[in-house]
Amino acid sequence: MKKLAAGAACWLLAGVTALSMTACGLLSGGTADDNYPSDVASEAGDYGSAESWLAAQDTPSTYERRLYAEAVGSGAFSGTYYEFLASLGLSSEDDTAALSRALTSTVAIEVHYSETTSSGVIGGGSTVAEVVADGSGVIYSLDKEAGGAYSVTDWRVVAQATGRGFFGGGTTTDWDSVTVTLYGGERIEAERGDAAVRYVSGSNEGTDLAVLRVTSDVLKESSVSAGAFAQPVVGEEAYAVGNAEGAGIAVTRGVVSKLAESVTVEAADEVSSVTFDAIRSDAAINHGNSGGGLFNERGELLGIVTARREQTSGGTNVDGFGYAISAEDANTVLSALGCPQIAAAQQTEEAQQRVLLDRESAVRSASNASVTIVSDEGEGSGVIYSLDKTAGEAYIVTNYHVIYSSRTQTGISSVLNVYLFEDKRETTPIAAQFVGGVMQEDIAVLRVEGSAALQASSAEELVAADSSSVTVGEDVYAIGNAGGYGLSVSSGIVSRTGENIRVASADDKSTLTLCGIRTDAAINHGNSGGGLFNETGELVGIVSARSDAEGVVAFGYAVPANHALLIAQNILDNAQSTDGAVSAALGISVQTAGSHALFDPETGKAYLEEKTIIRSITSTGAAAKMGLDVGDTLVSAAIERGGEVVYSAALTRTFQISDVVYALRLGDTLRLSVSRGGALRECSYTFSSRSDFTEAN
Repeated sequence: MKKLAAGAACWLLAGVTALSMTACGLLSGGTADDNYPSDVASEAGDYGSAESWLAAQDTPSTYERRLYAEAVGSGAFSGTYYEFLASLGLSSEDDTAALSRALTSTVAIEVHYSETTSSGVIGGGSTVAEVVADGSGVIYSLDKEAGGAYSVTDWRVVAQATGRGFFGGGTTTDWDSVTVTLYGGERIEAERGDAAVRYVSGSNEGTDLAVLRVTSDVLKESSVSAGAFAQPVVGEEAYAVGNAEGAGIAVTRGVVSKLAESVTVEAADEVSSVTFDAIRSDAAINHGNSGGGLFNERGELLGIVTARREQTSGGTNVDGFGYAISAEDANTVLSALGCPQIAAAQQTEEAQQRVLLDRESAVRSASNASVTIVSDEGEGSGVIYSLDKTAGEAYIVTNYHVIYSSRTQTGISSVLNVYLFEDKRETTPIAAQFVGGVMQEDIAVLRVEGSAALQASSAEELVAADSSSVTVGEDVYAIGNAGGYGLSVSSGIVSRTGENIRVASADDKSTLTLCGIRTDAAINHGNSGGGLFNETGELVGIVSARSDAEGVVAFGYAVPANHALLIAQNILDNAQSTDGAVSAALGISVQTAGSHALFDPETGKAYLEEKTIIRSITSTGAAAKMGLDVGDTLVSAAIERGGEVVYSAALTRTFQISDVVYALRLGDTLRLSVSRGGALRECSYTFSSRSDFTEAN
């Protein structure tokens, strides 16, 4: 299992993504488009809004939406999604729809202070250092038309200690700058004295709450919503939504463990302490979650996350002790501070029973598509990508670092044994051979041939989901050789759908930047290369990394299935000429110029969308030949092979460009739709020469 490198989880917005493409100097011309892909596509197509265009790109991900799509596709149902749910006796929204409202009411908060410290020696002088505090907040009062909102957060997020030790005891809210970031990535920045983000009031006596006033046109154009509170119930599902570890807004799930427990936390002055009653939950809480929301499965605010317990009074480390100030208690404080209060939720009925899934069957099927891999340097996992049981043949996808060896000249383990899920004691090793892999993508493919054990087994070929449609909050299962104790299952939810993470390469000689789906399902060493499956047993990702940073919990990552399996198929298609993959050389670098979230009331889903623009183009590359220009906004891609479209995707996230370069083959025609000056244009190029490709190893 690869652990995250320093600064592991980076905003996808930051920096330039070169991917497998080259960039050799800027071409003149082209100004970045003001429109997002959905704006241009909806105006040019048959969609009434940007939200409906984005919704049309997604294959239904959660189970209810899948049932609806199948019913409509077969002609069995012709009404709306909500009408379909009602026909099944369900509530008007599924769990992820309610969670989308919780996501859009949560903000990330970053506060910068200048701190002056003395050397402690007479005449020794002083030093000015920058202090950065990461936290979260919940928008609870909103006037979108006026572009104004109130956000409640923890006092410790916005108040900085002014002294320590013998001279300590004070705090200040006189920050140098503050940034409030919405779920979609829209940023509202304010320097000291700027009214865009203003401290209103706060208290560190018997509580840990503060209020910010946000005023910006960004709010008018966003899908931000206001949270509304409900009373917690012991045992009900609870979702902690916040800026965990400063890595952006994400979700973890648990239950309400206790309604009121007396907790004592360090005050903002870092000298005194504060004691108050709080809700306890076993949802994973990390630094940066402070000030975020604890929500129920209907998306109603139960409380404001404030702390977690790391040790018991006896000094034993503990997990599952996260705390939130109840929304009811928060309202008492807000009233005393003279601030608006959190409104009560209108929908107070208990959540209705969801359609029953045969989860046992789904997990069993996913498990039968999973294998243990033992190399000469350790153990990992894999998934069966292709299976011919009659011939005893299978192709297995895993992580490159699972099969890498520092002991061999080739860098590939000399021993590669596979054990099937039903081999409970791992007594029947099946020899496997290395087919190929791409270290920079951490994906490899193995082959098993002529195996009698495979012929007689209950092994199954994986079924892949469309990982681009994965929804925050949906159930997932991680299946792999956790801890080297054989294949096992852990459950959780999708915490974040696409996040750039930095991990060490298999040979530890470089640092890779990979896109990952984050989950709060337990991920351990040995899970590497195994599958992350959805609630119907379909593969959504290849487990690849987790955070091993001290005190960080529920940070596991999987390479999206779409990307991982495109690379695997590329490896197989080019196995005769290379033991790596062959990627198309577009001759461009791209940059994320902005991002936002759009909430579609029809699907109940908040769609994240990025504006990906061309930053540079090589003068002799494919991009230049097909007529692309610097500043073009990428909208969609389609690949034609033999007169048929074999790949198509809306390019709403920057990392999808990497999928395109691995999907192309010699002779294919790539059609890219771009926005230039607000107008939709289509450019095409046929990759007819081997010089149009580069090897990726």
